[in-house]
Amino acid sequence: MTDLSRIRAVLFDLFHTLVSLQVSQAPGPSTAELLGTDNETWWRVWTHDSDRYTLGLARLEEILPAKARIANPAVTAGQIQEALISRPARFRHALINVEPETLAGLGRLRAAGLKIGLITNCGADEVSAWPESPLAPLFHATVFSCREGLRKPDPRIYRLAADRLGLEPAACLFTGDGASDEFTGARQAGMTPVLITRHLEVMAPERIASAEPLAAFRVSTVSALADLLCPAPSPP
Repeated sequence: MTDLSRIRAVLFDLFHTLVSLQVSQAPGPSTAELLGTDNETWWRVWTHDSDRYTLGLARLEEILPAKARIANPAVTAGQIQEALISRPARFRHALINVEPETLAGLGRLRAAGLKIGLITNCGADEVSAWPESPLAPLFHATVFSCREGLRKPDPRIYRLAADRLGLEPAACLFTGDGASDEFTGARQAGMTPVLITRHLEVMAPERIASAEPLAAFRVSTVSALADLLCPAPSPP
């Protein structure tokens, strides 16, 4: 069993951990639909060789058209332009419309004196609305891959986040959905990885079984994690 008494901070992944297009029910057609392909094909093409985008070396306007033509060779310029407009708006919706349970759980962790950090692989357009998000004021430190030139699972990005919190990695939990081999990177950096399943249960429940063995333990929600780290005092 993981010793939680030494934990002084919780670092979170962002997408599919705290927010997602699916759970927030972002309005309008998906990018795949706009580009005339299916979600599985688009996800495979979009996530393949995405380092330049998530490291901040290429903008959405460069990456999306090229990947759109791979996913659907018959895609039109009009479809691509519509996707370029729609995608940032849908991500903004997800960042603004955060589940109340998530915000309450983060608030409980902060109230208990824990530091809260963020480590996310992302393109600049995906997090352009971060300052507007109700999540933003709840975090003591944020690390966006596109701004730092580092991405998970590179152990350096985890250590950077710990440094910004003024803590050693061993005092930190890293909580995520397990994508991008992020749990391996967290362990290599000295953190304890935790699987959170709220968004996976909605968007990709089949991924839970493969992610769980890589984590120290599993929780369903941020509030469930808060229950473990800051339980209510026992009645007298």
